[in-house]
Amino acid sequence: MLNSIRLSIRDTFIFGFGNIAVKIIGFVLIPLYTNPRYFSVDDFGIIGLLDISGLVLMSIFASSFPQSLTRWYWAKDNTCSQKEIFFMSVVSQVLMSLLFCCLLIPFSGTLAGLIFSNTDWSRAITLIIISSSLQGINNIINTLLRLQARSLLFMITNLVKLLIVLLLTLYFIINREMGIEGIYLAQVIGNSLIILFLIPYTVKNSSAGFDFSAWKSMMVYGLPLVLASISTVMLNVIDRYALNSLALLKYVAIYTLAYKISSSLKLVLVDTIKLAVFPQMIRRIDSPDNKRFYLKAMLYSSYVVMFGIIGVSLFSLEVIKFLAKTPELWSAYLLVPVLSLSTFFINMREISIYGLIATKKTQKISIIVILSTVLNLLLNIWLIPVWNAMGAALATLISQFFYWLAMHFLAQKAYYIPFENSKILLIFFTGSILSFAGLLLNEVDLVPRLLIKLLCLAAFPTVLYLFNFYEPVELKAIRGFIIKWSNLKRMGENIRSLKSIKNDF
Repeated sequence: MLNSIRLSIRDTFIFGFGNIAVKIIGFVLIPLYTNPRYFSVDDFGIIGLLDISGLVLMSIFASSFPQSLTRWYWAKDNTCSQKEIFFMSVVSQVLMSLLFCCLLIPFSGTLAGLIFSNTDWSRAITLIIISSSLQGINNIINTLLRLQARSLLFMITNLVKLLIVLLLTLYFIINREMGIEGIYLAQVIGNSLIILFLIPYTVKNSSAGFDFSAWKSMMVYGLPLVLASISTVMLNVIDRYALNSLALLKYVAIYTLAYKISSSLKLVLVDTIKLAVFPQMIRRIDSPDNKRFYLKAMLYSSYVVMFGIIGVSLFSLEVIKFLAKTPELWSAYLLVPVLSLSTFFINMREISIYGLIATKKTQKISIIVILSTVLNLLLNIWLIPVWNAMGAALATLISQFFYWLAMHFLAQKAYYIPFENSKILLIFFTGSILSFAGLLLNEVDLVPRLLIKLLCLAAFPTVLYLFNFYEPVELKAIRGFIIKWSNLKRMGENIRSLKSIKNDF
């Protein structure tokens, strides 16, 4: 099992680098999006609303095909080859994307009216629909890259996409003065070029054939996940729609900036861990030591995510002042610790859910997500009129906690895993105290403030050590890791050694 953990860690770093390459564009462009020369504060709020509208469309376009491909690709009882399964998934996704483009593009003006009460942004909506449909196809191919552990190709394609979208966005906004529409045109072109680049890989791993029995089974498995995906996205975006309806665009902009900062934890850590660990957990469903692997995945990922939460929360003011060119947006730092803590429950939910996936009881996921979304909507309606953006942040935190708790309860009933709950509670309470400590330090001068915040960050592993958090074998592994990677002369050899890590099952 140790090799499996090492393999997951290796893939986490490699997949993570590729994942970061795509997500970092949101941070690189924040100074541009908040520059009064190109966009107003309200424009930044509109960008936030358009971005989340793209997420909603992605939850529809992406459908269940990536999840079904992941579940069926390694299944021992397959009636068709892996290449046929991939071919069916790709063809189904392409047809799904074309269908929804044909259905939605004619109504882009109506959609713009529903979101903004006018049709000024109908062209931007059209571009988002096209980009989302292309991203759905990209997601299928990326899923196969992860299943085959083609982490290097995954990283390269995502880096190429980053450069294409970044350069085109800068060109369209600065040189062509296209404004908001330029952002989404760049995404359309970037997604199109990546699909073209991966055509040889897609063809090589496809075998023409369509087993309707297998396809039907995949759809029956995936349909609840479609509803869960849409509901999950609505859970994550309803706060900004609610702010747009119940408050001013200014608060949408402030909340959007805080959300971009805090959601970096999900994009860079939670999603990256999921990319690397999910195939391992699926492969180990029938392994005799799978439960120990699952519980350690929960513990270690919680540790890493909380360390990130503390760092982002402590330095949120400095980061926001550096990125945002408009002082009106700087108050967003107050929201970051609250939104960041919600990521802790998102990560635990992503691990807990495997109990339902392993037992193929995915229909329960949809019920939990719908209940969580309804709760989030009610909390937003209640809290936003009282606390504006902070009300939306609190609604998000409470809803994500409920989502994890319900998922954990049902998953444990279906497939019990003895998670190390006492250690996870210690991680949560220690991290929460340190995360909010930064809010008490922001009146201190810059240099001493940064030093104190660094000490708070370093205190996290130290406090856990004082409470006997680490097992002897973990302390030994940590010492070995530090010794190995602190030797800069052997850096090349250490990197090459990652390639030799193999699965032990």
